[in-house]
Amino acid sequence: MIRRLYSLGFTLAFLLALPYFLIQALRHRKYLSSLSERLGILPRKIGRGPAGGIWIHAVSVGEVLSALPMIKQIERRWPGRPLFLSTTSRTGQELAGRNRQGLAGVFYFPLDWKFAVRRSLDQVRPGLVLILETEIWPNFLHECRQRGIPVCLANGRISDRSFRKYRRFHRWLSWAVSLFDCCCMQDPVDRERIIFLGAPPDKVEVCGNLKYDIEPPRQLQSRLAQFRSLMQLSATSFLVVAGSTRSNEEVPVLHAFRSLQRECPQARLLLAPRHPGRCAEVEQLLTSQSFRFVKRSELSDMVIPDDGRPPPEVILLDTLGELPVLYALADLVFVGGSLIPWGGHNLLEPALFKKAVLFGPNMNNFREMARHFIQAEAGIMVQNEVELGERFVELFRDGAARRRLGSNGYAIIQANQGAGARILDRIAKCLPSG
Repeated sequence: MIRRLYSLGFTLAFLLALPYFLIQALRHRKYLSSLSERLGILPRKIGRGPAGGIWIHAVSVGEVLSALPMIKQIERRWPGRPLFLSTTSRTGQELAGRNRQGLAGVFYFPLDWKFAVRRSLDQVRPGLVLILETEIWPNFLHECRQRGIPVCLANGRISDRSFRKYRRFHRWLSWAVSLFDCCCMQDPVDRERIIFLGAPPDKVEVCGNLKYDIEPPRQLQSRLAQFRSLMQLSATSFLVVAGSTRSNEEVPVLHAFRSLQRECPQARLLLAPRHPGRCAEVEQLLTSQSFRFVKRSELSDMVIPDDGRPPPEVILLDTLGELPVLYALADLVFVGGSLIPWGGHNLLEPALFKKAVLFGPNMNNFREMARHFIQAEAGIMVQNEVELGERFVELFRDGAARRRLGSNGYAIIQANQGAGARILDRIAKCLPSG
């Protein structure tokens, strides 16, 4: 009965959201190209190999980045099993597509209707499904249980905001959460929360955060040389990277950057909105505030300006997949989604390159990570744009402090690696032999 009510509610919610999807499809060509896969109609080449593979689901860019090191570990541990990677977002799909080497298929996760789920499972024929972070799709979980396919939650995390939402319906959710065969959670708080939502305690373990298993991007040095040239970075340039910024966050970042420019005229800002689709909005903002800027997509190896004009103050990153490399060029990093009530973003990508990291007070999605960085003096929390500007200036003046923050952040990564291996040890107990 609960599952039927859920399916009805899911369908009604989809119908209510349908006008939005149609508008996005017509304006931005979103969703149309992926609709067939979301309905379970996958490319024919998927599933032509042996059955019993491992299906990994990573919602978007952050989850895909977390999955990539673990995929390499799975390949080494179970070399004969085909690996499949699904995503929900377009940006996640594009990143997965660029890193598909060794994968038997990359596709969109089905909408949680029985017919779509069954089509996908019929074609992929997995021996185990690994869902990253915390995605609870009741019909998918139920169908896997009916077929005897173990489903493991890996790198499980339940943010404060999600928990407030889930706890209202935890009696309805408990039957679905109980269908996970194992739950590998990031920290003890996440363990308590998933148990509250209905996971049997003996199926829940704390395995750490996969994001700490981060690896440097491929061909790093050659790509860094390319970007230095494209962005006209000189030996005296001071580059601030503001990564994964959200709506209403670019204004305070730009005001803080103006404060830095008064102290350091050679300062440059790389501004990377979380979603490239917002770049038109950010362009208008940069124009209204009279910044000299250029979009990353307008930079070309074949056209390096040499007309005597000063380089742009701001580079607007309107491309996908390049931010992790560009963090390596930064002198100072601000991680967005944190000055506004969003929940923050991953601090580890800049810390991997020993960069000094700043972030705002809203880090609920990365609460343990933010706490580690503050306690270890590896990052600085700022409360508002005034404080952000003051920290920009202070850290520009104090290179030793920047190096100390960066080294401490890198030490955190080294001390917390190994979640991937622990997760694989746990799912090995669920994986059918063969």
